[in-house]
This record gives sequence, C-alpha cells and structure tokens, in this order.
Amino acid sequence: MTIRNCLLAIYDQLTRKGALRNIFVTHNAFGIFSQYSHISRRSGKPKMTYPSKATAMKAAEAMGKKHEVHFSVYKCAWCDGWHIGKNAQNKIKPETEAASPGTVFVQKSNPLYESLRQYPIVDLAPVYDRGVRGRTMSGHGSNWLLTKVREAGVKVIIDLRTADHTNRYDCNVAEAGLEYHSLPIDSKNTDVHQIIDSLPMLFELMDKSNFYIACAMGRHRTDIAIALYYVMHPSVPFDEVPEMRGHRNVEKKQFRCDDIAARLNSVIKAITPDELARLGLPADYETEFHRRKKRLFDVNRNFE
Repeated sequence: MTIRNCLLAIYDQLTRKGALRNIFVTHNAFGIFSQYSHISRRSGKPKMTYPSKATAMKAAEAMGKKHEVHFSVYKCAWCDGWHIGKNAQNKIKPETEAASPGTVFVQKSNPLYESLRQYPIVDLAPVYDRGVRGRTMSGHGSNWLLTKVREAGVKVIIDLRTADHTNRYDCNVAEAGLEYHSLPIDSKNTDVHQIIDSLPMLFELMDKSNFYIACAMGRHRTDIAIALYYVMHPSVPFDEVPEMRGHRNVEKKQFRCDDIAARLNSVIKAITPDELARLGLPADYETEFHRRKKRLFDVNRNFE
C-alpha cells in the first residue's frame, strides 16, 4: 500500500454517492483498507485489476446485467488499479436450494427435437429449449441427415471432436447450408487454456439457439461441453440442470462423472483473472463454480 494509492482510494470513497452511509452506517467504506480488497479471500490471488474507473465501470455494468445485482467499483489502496466488488448489500442473490437433489431435469418444449426425432440420428436429445445434441453426422451416408437438420431449423453445427476431426465434414456441412464451428473439447488431452478460450464462442452459439452440438459418439465430450455451459455460464438458471445423458446409465442407476469432474476442475484451477473477465465472471467465481458443480452432480446421481 502506497500513500498515493491510499489517498486516492479515500478520495474515491468520500466523493461517491452515499459516502456518509458507507462510512457511518454500513461501514463498507473501510473495506478498502483490508488486504482482501486487493486479494481474493478464497483463492489468495490478486483480484482482476482495471486500469481506469471507466473500464471497471463498463465491466461492472456487464456483470450486473448478467447477475441482476449491482456491482461496485472502487479505487484500490494496495495497487494502482481499480477493482469490482460486492458487499453485504449487493451480493449475488443465491437461488433457493430448498429443492431436493431429486429435482427433475429441466423440461422445456424443444421444436427442433420434435422435428428431428423421426430421423435415425444416434443419441439425439434436446439441449434445453435451444438446440439438440447427438452423434457427429460425418459418415458417407449421413449427408441427407444434414439437409434434414437444416430444414428442421438448425443453423449451426458445433463440432467438439479433437484428433478425430476431419476437414471433409466441414465441407459437407457447408454444402448443406449450415454454419460450422470446430470447438475441440475433451476430458484431458486438449490444453485447458485452449478450451477456456473456446468458451465465449461456445456460450454465444448455445445462447443463440438453433444449434446441433456433437462429438464422435454424441455422448461424453458433448456432456462435458454442456456441463461447462451450466457451471461456467451463470446466465443459465441454477435450477435448470442439464442431464448428462452420456454418463448416466438409467437401467443400472449409475452415474459416472470422473471425466466431467476432471475437466471442470482443470478449468477452474487454471483460469486466469483475464480469462474470467472475458467470460464476464467475477474474480472470486470459484465459490459459485463449486456450488453449481455440486448441483449438477447431485441431480444427475438421482434416479428416483
């Protein structure tokens, strides 16, 4: 902490709206002197630093829209930058956790799925109300299915394959009049930062709807991608838990989640403050990450 930064931080607190209340009622203003105003209490790492108040306010506004609460911006007394924070009056509102782990998976009308279920698409299933999942239709005899997929309303093919990716499939998708995106995702072989870099595009495509997301078998890598969407993209409501169809054996009442857990854990362990910011997530997102991962697994383990 330098005298200059301390004085600038104090000035920021004294000149903001509600300064007297922050000092004498809530005492929030005194938080700038805590080391945790600069360091994440949970991770022990420095919080995301913004070079100016304007930059920090723009990021806080985006986060506020996503979480539907107010995020405050403050001058750090411990470094030259600005941080985004939340106090007892503006924490992210926790969704109710009163529901039992046996809460059913989200059930929403999905016109794409209803239109496509008549065709022999292996492991076809709805993904919320926005898209569908299944096996990659890359075989020689599957081009006609790509046409049917387009006619049903699918606009984008999301291909999750890694080493088994082929350029021929790209051409087939384009010839069918569909947009194609290759976003390699697997349980352990793909570099974790390559996966993190792909998440903004994955989330954008899934948010837009009308997608077909697939891997070679339409099961394991697709589950991991959808799990990342739920756990790392909190615009998805907490209680709208997706079913991990490729990892659940309903007949045997078994749920195998080791590879999903390994990939999720690798992401939260490796992700940097800059990467969190690109996803619109706060620097201390780890708590919400673990909360969502637990919910994802609890619901998928229940077979009642």
